[in-house]
Order: sequence, then C-alpha cells, then structure tokens
Amino acid sequence: MPPKKKKGKKKGKKGDSGELSVKDKYTKTLQEVDSLKHELETRTELARRSDARANDLKLKVSEWEEVVASEKEEKLDISADMVRQYKTMQSTMALRIHLLETNLAHMQVQLDTTKTKLEETEAEKSELQKKYDDTVEKMEREMRDMEQKYEGILVEAMDAVAGKLEQAQSRWNNTCQLVQLRNIDKLREFGLPNLEL
Repeated sequence: MPPKKKKGKKKGKKGDSGELSVKDKYTKTLQEVDSLKHELETRTELARRSDARANDLKLKVSEWEEVVASEKEEKLDISADMVRQYKTMQSTMALRIHLLETNLAHMQVQLDTTKTKLEETEAEKSELQKKYDDTVEKMEREMRDMEQKYEGILVEAMDAVAGKLEQAQSRWNNTCQLVQLRNIDKLREFGLPNLEL
C-alpha cells in the first residue's frame, strides 16, 4: 500500500498561480516513486510468497497425487488379486461341486442297483420259501399217505399172518390128533389099552 500522505502545510514557495514549484514537484515525484517502489516490493514479496506457497501446494498436490496413484495402483493390485482368488475359488468350488454331483449320481446308481438286487433277492427268497413250504407240505402229506398205506399193508400182513397161523395151528392140531390116535393104536397093539398119552 502506498504510504499515507502527511497532513499539514508543505514547505516551499508557491507561484502566483498557486502551482507547485519544480522542487516540490520533484519531491512529490520522489515520494510517489518511493511509494510505488515500496508497493512494488510488497507486491513482489507477496508474489514471491504466493509462488512459494503455490510451489509448496504443487509439491504437496504432486505428493498427494503420487500417494493417490500408489494407493490406486495398490487397490487395483489388491482388487486384481481378489478377483484372481475369487475366480480360483469359484473354479475350485465349481470343480468340487461337479465332483460331488458326479459322485452323488454314481452313488444313486449304485443305490438303485442295490435296491433292485435287494428286491430281486427278496422275491427269490419269497419264491424259495414258498417252494420250500410247498415241498415240506407235500412231503408231509406224502408221508401221512405212506403211513396210512404202510399201516394198511401192515394190518393186512398181520391179518394174513394170523390167518396162516390159525390155519397152521388147525392143521397141527389135526396132525397131533392123528399122531396120538396112531400112537394109541400102536400101544394097543402092544397090549397097553388103558395107557393115556
């Protein structure tokens, strides 16, 4: 800012017309020049300070830009690494899911096969049990029939034997009587008529 002008009466002689003298003009000019120099110096200092502050700000902005760029690059690296890890994990999970689905399908096929075989085995077992029961029932029936037949045959045989024994006993009794009669006749011939056999 230009220095304030001093109030008061200025020294020097004025002309008749009231104009300043050459000396006064020179002094005034020097004062104005000094004021302008001072203002120029002040503005130069302000400009220098502004330039220095601007340079500092530019330096800080540049540093912050570098920090931001570094963080951005780091974030990009982290993001890229996370994307790679995610894709790897996704691929791994997809492969694992595929393997589990394949294993599940294989186990389902085995389960269905085992179930079918079990049903077939149960059916065969049921059929064999039925055949066994039928065979046992048939054999028991045949054994009862055979027992009845053998019992009938045995009864018939025993009856036949008993009849033959009765016939033999009857013949034996007749033969015995004939022998006794012959013996009695023989004894009578020997003179023993009263001898009892």
